[in-house]
Amino acid sequence: MNENYFMGLDGFVWFTGVVENRSDPAKLGRVQVRCLGFHTEDLNDIPTKDLPWAHVMHPVTDPSMQGMGNTPTFLVEGSWVVGFFLDANERQQPLIIGSLPGYPQNIPDITKGFNDPDGEYPSEHIDHSGHGLNESDVSRLAREEAAEQHRTLINRRDTVFKSIPTATKPHVSTVSTSSTKETAGSFDEPKPRGTTVTGLYPFNKVYESESGHIKEIDDTPDGERLYTQHSAGTYEEIIADGTKTVKVVGDNYELIAGGSNLYVRGNINLTCSGIKRELIEGDYILEVGGDFTRKVGGSEQVKIGAGEGGGNLEEEVKGNHAYNIANSVAGAIGTTEKGTAKDFDITIGGKETRSIGGSVDITSTGNYQITSLASLGLLAQTNLTTFSVGSTSISSGTTMTVKAATNLDIKSEAVGTMTFEGASSVINLSGSGSTITTTQEVTANTIALTSHTHTDTEGLAANITSAPNA
Repeated sequence: MNENYFMGLDGFVWFTGVVENRSDPAKLGRVQVRCLGFHTEDLNDIPTKDLPWAHVMHPVTDPSMQGMGNTPTFLVEGSWVVGFFLDANERQQPLIIGSLPGYPQNIPDITKGFNDPDGEYPSEHIDHSGHGLNESDVSRLAREEAAEQHRTLINRRDTVFKSIPTATKPHVSTVSTSSTKETAGSFDEPKPRGTTVTGLYPFNKVYESESGHIKEIDDTPDGERLYTQHSAGTYEEIIADGTKTVKVVGDNYELIAGGSNLYVRGNINLTCSGIKRELIEGDYILEVGGDFTRKVGGSEQVKIGAGEGGGNLEEEVKGNHAYNIANSVAGAIGTTEKGTAKDFDITIGGKETRSIGGSVDITSTGNYQITSLASLGLLAQTNLTTFSVGSTSISSGTTMTVKAATNLDIKSEAVGTMTFEGASSVINLSGSGSTITTTQEVTANTIALTSHTHTDTEGLAANITSAPNA
């Protein structure tokens, strides 16, 4: 027979064999394969290092060029493969066109060929899945009931977050008649794989890596799913009704170089068991179409104008404003160096009512003025004291009445003057035993004395008194 040394013209020689080494020094995804009928199992006769390097055929969905597609190939030591020789006569250029699943029954014998030289595959127990001997090489996740024995699914169901509490409205019965106490709610992590039948063979296409990374494209009728999981347990799952679950078992980072838009047509529950920090370097605009409630379990601190330029707080309430403070209130206005206008101005369109359980102390370093465009009343249940270090002036535009239910004492420790400029002015002492005492001259147009006694100045030393008026 003439040899053409051209692929296909010298015949087609195919083989089945076992991969014994995948550490390709050229990093092309090649493997060393021991071919049944062409190589013996005697490692002394043909050691693994002397086996030919086989190229692995990729599907047409892989360009196998410059890192594009799925590279390298995923064959492990111990994989059974099928292929053909590019050189039919020499048989030194094998090409693998596929791998062959089966039912492994024994662990590898590292003393013989056609076995994994490292003794790893097939294994009695794959850690991440529980897969062992005497069962199909197809993933348990693709084999219906067998999926329930897959360790990742067992672990997912054992570590489901349950009874995650949600926020409740504050109950402010002391300031609101419409406030009601709200019962705390909760939610659970959705059941892994959902509640419908899913993962039926042969509809579920599963990819598992050696360390336990998993992808599922499940076309089970009425149980369609998409699932991706990292070996650490972080996963994303979309079940048949479109519900999506994302669970991160470590830290989560989301970085967006451009803008972000989020629309939620339903409700949002956000529960954080630790500290939440928000930094917004621009403006923060919040619009609430309904009610806005806030409940703080500890203290609240607010600082406005924390930047160099300061800032204002401007509020407009078109309804009522009610508050109840259990303890003290302390405040300061215009006491900082940056303060410019230090005034406190309040305008009340209606009336103001205050009830104070203790004392009231007001200190003003400037003038203090109370102006009423109608009446002004001061009522003290016990004593009323008015004290001025300087002068005191009391002025009335019309009538002034000074009245005491018991005694009335008017005293000047220096010069005193009482002037009544109006006609018919009267000082009336109608009580029995009433006394006007003076050591100086009293001047008036008319002095009417009834049942009185006065002491003659000239007879003062002799204690001589005149008779009262008739």
